[in-house]
Amino acid sequence: MNSQGTPPVKGAPLARNLSWVLEPLLELPHVEGGVVFSRDGLILGAAPGIATEDGEAVAAVTSSTLGSVRALVDRAAQGKDRTIDEVVVSTPQGLYYVAPAGEGAGLVLWAGREADLGRIAYEVQVQVGKLVVALSEAAKSRTAGA
Repeated sequence: MNSQGTPPVKGAPLARNLSWVLEPLLELPHVEGGVVFSRDGLILGAAPGIATEDGEAVAAVTSSTLGSVRALVDRAAQGKDRTIDEVVVSTPQGLYYVAPAGEGAGLVLWAGREADLGRIAYEVQVQVGKLVVALSEAAKSRTAGA
């Protein structure tokens, strides 16, 4: 979906700004912000009001954290399924919810302690599914045009 709430046109190049993924998540009670990031730590989208420098730092740190979690799971899984669905960080101030979006991207949300983690998890997975489709379509479009 784009900023108007409609899905990207099939085969169209992916817009550089993937903030549309965050829009419905930011409407959840107590969700305060979020960032969409690439696996290599680049910012792909951010909640309104997040300064570029802050968004870039969050994207880089979160991508690195997700990479570390992948390395942990790879080492500890010993032949079992190594899929990561989510990483949740709980602090006295609130929650940080990290979700990979396929192999190439992910998103992080932060929310107050009162937030409903179950609802956040569900809604994030819905949006991650849409993001994976958009990234796949963009990759196909780039490949077909090459």
